[in-house]
Amino acid sequence: MISEADTCRKYVLPKLYAVGWSDDQISEQKTFTDGRIVIAGSKIHRRPQKRADYLLRYTRDFMLAVVEAKAAYKKPGDGLQQAAAELDALPPSILDKAFKGEL
Repeated sequence: MISEADTCRKYVLPKLYAVGWSDDQISEQKTFTDGRIVIAGSKIHRRPQKRADYLLRYTRDFMLAVVEAKAAYKKPGDGLQQAAAELDALPPSILDKAFKGEL
């Protein structure tokens, strides 16, 4: 049975390279938020960090896209909610520029 890590190595990375992404633009298994701080009364709690299978960057400090991979035996839609939540964490200005064709 092919694991998520195998899916990444055998399928996702070769596709990213084939369409022109380079190693300096791809961050693998990267945490990209510190986790939201939640204050409840006098208690302070930090929610879990967001971690993506791949972050695609236009430049070192300019995240452009999130790629979420799943094991081969799972359905493609199984990672959709996770990827959407990760995409929501990207700054809106990135999405605005991408949709307007400014990148």
